[in-house]
Amino acid sequence: MYMEGCFLVYPKVGKIEGPYSEGCCDFEEMVVVAPPDYPKLADGLEIGAIYKAVLRPDGSNSEVLHGISSREQYRDWCEKLVSLVTNGKKLRERPKDEVEWSNKLSELVEDREKYPDTDGRGPFWEMLRYAIRAMTFGPVVCKKLDADFHKWKLKASVLGNSDFVQMYNFMWSTFRLVGDAGMVIHPCYWDEDTEPKLGVETIKLLRGDVYDDI
Repeated sequence: MYMEGCFLVYPKVGKIEGPYSEGCCDFEEMVVVAPPDYPKLADGLEIGAIYKAVLRPDGSNSEVLHGISSREQYRDWCEKLVSLVTNGKKLRERPKDEVEWSNKLSELVEDREKYPDTDGRGPFWEMLRYAIRAMTFGPVVCKKLDADFHKWKLKASVLGNSDFVQMYNFMWSTFRLVGDAGMVIHPCYWDEDTEPKLGVETIKLLRGDVYDDI
């Protein structure tokens, strides 16, 4: 199946102790990175550290790949989700830049009076803002998103839109699978021009001289 993106779900991970060196890890997406404006996205993990998947008791791999066949359909679904949880709020227009789109869409669910315990971050805020920006979702935020999906499942199910509900359940399973020491990532090649990230010094270290050519 053709995919325009994917989420890698790791129910349980273990930290690889440093110091790190060039080429010590073949998969740089296992480096924990977080947005400078919200480092709590990676809570439960150490930013800049490298992790590895913990095998199941039978020795098999535990990670799960959840593919996105269309980024456009994913964005459509997110906008419908925002409308659901805000009683109809919508973007006036859809920015082409995905970072700008993520920021503007997540702002629609912000309400300091309604959600004082989270500094105004409403349901699904973390997913709406960072899911497709190659950041690391730590176990604390994954649990919060699992709770959001659980809270809104009945309202989502009565919409009568089977495609929306199917995607709702798909995204719910993405974050629900994470345990107390797991993570979710959306692997995407990073460079200096993409956007700032905490933890990228480790990525630069892994790439070594290759980084100078970016």
